[in-house]
Amino acid sequence: MRLKLALVLLATTAATPALAADIPAISKVDAVTVFPSGAEVTRLSEVRLDAGEHTLIFEGLPGDLMAETIRIEGDGGGQIEIGSVDARLAYLPSTEIDAQRKSLEAMIQQLNDERSALEQKITDAEYQKNLMQELASNAFGKPPKEGEPKTFGADDLGQLLDLVGGRLQAISKLIIDSRLRQREIDIRINDLNVQMTELAPRDQARMRVAVHLAAPVATDGTFRLKYRIAGAGWQPIYDARLTSPAKSTAAKIELVRRAAVTQSTTETWDGVALTLSTARPVGATAAPEMVPQPIDAYKEGRAENYQTRGNIALQAPAPAAEKLGDVAEDAAKSEVEAKVKKAQQVQADVQVAGFQALYAIPGRVSIDNTGTAKNVRISTSTLEAKLAARAVPKLDPNAYMTAGFTLDGETPILPGTAMLYRDGVYMGQGWLPMLSPGEEAKLGFGADDLIKVKRVEVKRLLSEEGIISSSNVDTRAYDITVKNLHDFAVPVTVLDQMPYSTHEDIEITTLPGMTAPTAKDFEKKRGVLAWSFELAPKDEKVVKHGFKVTWPKDMVVGMTFN
Repeated sequence: MRLKLALVLLATTAATPALAADIPAISKVDAVTVFPSGAEVTRLSEVRLDAGEHTLIFEGLPGDLMAETIRIEGDGGGQIEIGSVDARLAYLPSTEIDAQRKSLEAMIQQLNDERSALEQKITDAEYQKNLMQELASNAFGKPPKEGEPKTFGADDLGQLLDLVGGRLQAISKLIIDSRLRQREIDIRINDLNVQMTELAPRDQARMRVAVHLAAPVATDGTFRLKYRIAGAGWQPIYDARLTSPAKSTAAKIELVRRAAVTQSTTETWDGVALTLSTARPVGATAAPEMVPQPIDAYKEGRAENYQTRGNIALQAPAPAAEKLGDVAEDAAKSEVEAKVKKAQQVQADVQVAGFQALYAIPGRVSIDNTGTAKNVRISTSTLEAKLAARAVPKLDPNAYMTAGFTLDGETPILPGTAMLYRDGVYMGQGWLPMLSPGEEAKLGFGADDLIKVKRVEVKRLLSEEGIISSSNVDTRAYDITVKNLHDFAVPVTVLDQMPYSTHEDIEITTLPGMTAPTAKDFEKKRGVLAWSFELAPKDEKVVKHGFKVTWPKDMVVGMTFN
C-alpha cells in the first residue's frame, strides 16, 4: 500500500558529518510560487532507497535562500521515516570555477579552430568554382586561327556541360554545408560565452541540505524540497478595453490581467509549474503601536525650546516639573517597549498575510535568471461600464470620457499600470489602485471628439457704483455650450470656478439668471463649481455662469481672476 507523507520540518543550521549511506539528490525545480516580492521554490527528486538509514543530500542550492523556510515532503511506495533536516552554507572554491572556465575555454578554442578550417575550405572551394567557370567560359571563346588545334568540338559539348555542372554542384554543396556548420559553431560559442559569464571569479555561496531518512524495506521515494528565496517577484499589468454602447448593447470594459514575472536568482526555472500569489509574506504582520505624546503647561521664565508639531508649540517643562515629566516619560517609554516586545513575539509566532489570491498559470513556464520580465496572462473579465464625460473649458476645450466599473469575482487586484483601449484604439496608460471585489473604480479614456464644449465670455465690465462712497465692480459672465454628437446619452459634468473672498470688504455674488450649479466647492475645492446633467443624443445644453466682485475704491485686489 502506498503511503503518502507530508511532513513539515524546520531546517536547522547545524552541520552534520557525511554518512556512508549518503545519497546525492538529483533534483530539478518543479514548481514556483511567486509573490510580489520573493518566491517559494519546490524542487523534485526521485530516489531509490535500500533498507536502512540514509542521508539525502541536496547540493548546490542558492546560498541566499531562507534556511528557516526549508520544508521537506515525501511520497513513498513503503514506509519512510523522515528525521531531521540540516542546512549549512558551502562555498564553491575558485579552483573548481577555474577548472570549469578552463574547460569552457578549451571547448571554445576547439570550435574556433574548426571554424577556421571551414573558412579555409570555403576559400579553396570558391577558388575551384571560379577556375571551373573561367575554363568553361574560354571553351566557348573565339574560334582558333588556321593551324591551331580546336579546343572543343560539337561532340564534346555535352560532356563539357555534364562535367562543369557536376563539379559546380559538388563545390556549391561543400560551401553551403560549411557555412551551415559555421552558423552552428557560432551559436554554440555564444552559449559557452554565456556560461563563462555566469561563472564568477570569486567563491560562490551554495546551500547544502541534508535530509535524514530511514526505510525498513527497500522502496522508491519522491521528495519535494521547498524553500523561499528573494530576488524574484511579479508586477501586475492590465489591459482595459472599453467598448462604446450600441443600440442593443451597453458599454462594457474587458479587463485583461497580466503579470510581469522576473527572477535574478542563481538557479534557472525551466518548464516549471508557475503560481502567482498576491500575499506579501515579508511585509508587516501587525499594525504599528502609537507612542504617547504628552503636552506640558507653558511656564514663563523658562528657556524657550520648542518643537512644532502641526499647530501645537511644545515647550520644555519647568525644573520643578522635569522630574515628574521624566518619570511620566520613563513610564510611557516602558509601556511602549513592553507593547512593542509583545507585538514582536506575536509576529514571530503568527504569520498574518491578510487575504490572498493564487493564480495558477496553465502549462509549464520557463523564466531565465537575467531579470528579464516574463509576461503571462492571468485572466479576462468583462464588466459593465458606466460612461461619463467631464469638461473644464476654462482650462481645456476638450471633454474627457471616463468609464466607471465595479470589480466582480472573488479575487482582488493589485495596483498597477493599465493599458487603455477605446473601441480598439490605444489611448494611453492609466493606473488602477488596489481593488477588492465589489469596489468601484474609474479610468479615463482620453478626449472625446464627439462631445463639443465651448466657453464664451459674454460680459466683462469694470465700473464704479455708489452715491456717498463709490466701489469698484468687476462683472464677468460666460456661456458654456455642451453638445453631444453620440448616438447614446452621456452624463456630463462641467467644472468652472468663482473666486472667493478672504477679506470682509470684498464681496462676491452670483449674477441673476445664472444656471445654478449642482455642487459647490466640488471635491472639497473651494470656489470650484460643478454642473452635472445627462445629455441626450444630438442634444445641446448651455450653462450660464457669471459673478460680480465688489471692493472699496481705494483697495488694491491681490488676486487675478479670468
